[in-house]
Amino acid sequence: MTRALVCVALGLSTFAACGAPTAWHGLSPDHRRAFSVVDSDGRACMRLDDGETRCYDGVSLAGIVFSADSRSWAYPVQNGSGWMVVRDGRPGPVEDGTGELVFSPGGDALAYTALREGRWHVVVDGVAGEPYDSLLAGTLTFDPTGRRLAYAAFRGNWAVAVIDGIPGPPMDGTARLSFSEDGRHVAYVGRRGDRVALSLDGTLGPSHDAITEYAFEPSGAGTAYAAADGESWWVVAADQRLGPYREVRDLAYRPSDGRLVFVARDREGERVVAGGQSGPVFEAVDPPAFSALGTRWGYVAHDSVASLVVLDGRVIDSHAWAGDLTISPDGERWAYVVRTGDADVVVHDRGVDALDMVVYGTLQFVREGDAWACLAGDPDGRDLYVRVEGRTERRPFSWSELAGVARRRSGSSVDGAEALEALRAWVAAESDMILGTGDTGR
Repeated sequence: MTRALVCVALGLSTFAACGAPTAWHGLSPDHRRAFSVVDSDGRACMRLDDGETRCYDGVSLAGIVFSADSRSWAYPVQNGSGWMVVRDGRPGPVEDGTGELVFSPGGDALAYTALREGRWHVVVDGVAGEPYDSLLAGTLTFDPTGRRLAYAAFRGNWAVAVIDGIPGPPMDGTARLSFSEDGRHVAYVGRRGDRVALSLDGTLGPSHDAITEYAFEPSGAGTAYAAADGESWWVVAADQRLGPYREVRDLAYRPSDGRLVFVARDREGERVVAGGQSGPVFEAVDPPAFSALGTRWGYVAHDSVASLVVLDGRVIDSHAWAGDLTISPDGERWAYVVRTGDADVVVHDRGVDALDMVVYGTLQFVREGDAWACLAGDPDGRDLYVRVEGRTERRPFSWSELAGVARRRSGSSVDGAEALEALRAWVAAESDMILGTGDTGR
């Protein structure tokens, strides 16, 4: 696990440290479209696929975004002293400055942040919202339906969560703003002084010393969250208060029956708690995995002797080291990685496949569970490629292009979670090419 994550961190940080390149190439998230940014006589020239080249005084590489289906793209450009957002070759109004850009899930709407006369606005399809002193980077988000929009802003020293254009009550700070899957509910963590509380649909819950994460109930109308009071951690859900623990993480509602599942640490070690029932204690437990549509779930637990693979409450395998358990959406298939000496082996419901190395966190089922895929390669070099079960074709992996994807998602910096998300998306896109469900456009 360490060797893979170190490799990822080095690749992304190296890219981030480089200056602006004279020629920069990238791919849309599904890898169906390729674009380039080329320095020509001091101007930045943009080109998508084999289309028309358009040149500007400057282009923000970190601001380039695509819709989920790659049919639309947008980017901030500088012409003279002003900035504009260009969508599919059509420039928008001139702004004093621009920030992050976000497409709605369906790609119909585009939202971005813009500076006008010293105040910041959120612009949606050319229409500017209320002015604020500043906007909190990384909070601009559409709900999964694409009909609602939220972000965090500052007026003076007060932070507000703006939901559907309406600012909420003033806070000292806000964090973790998100919508439920059906888009009907919205939550965030608000801070007043040194106390925090979870806000759900505008109603603040009880205050705590800290709240690290929360999960929506399947209906979206309620939440469970991990809260600290003093030196103890609790899980607060509806009328339940589970604990105390030394640590709580990986809260999730099981798709099959809506039971709350999380990992808790106490003096004895770590355990999985499901539906209020504590499982056996181990030295460490990986985040649980679930089938999105089926009933299967599981996790990998570690002690000083071995790693145990647990499916549906039953230990099905044991190795010196195992991890990265993944389950297909319907629950019919499962796979995980076993490390044996200097090699990695993908163990799955249909057999085993030995590889030199599997980058931890990238193993996943693609094409609705027809096959597993991962990022694999040679641990002694930088020869990495995407591997799909049952296929001999290998799609090469590009550090620089992947780094660009991660930077465009997160702005100027990339943390471990963002790097892993970018890696998994890369594997999924390249797997589509191998399986013949995508068109490279290259």
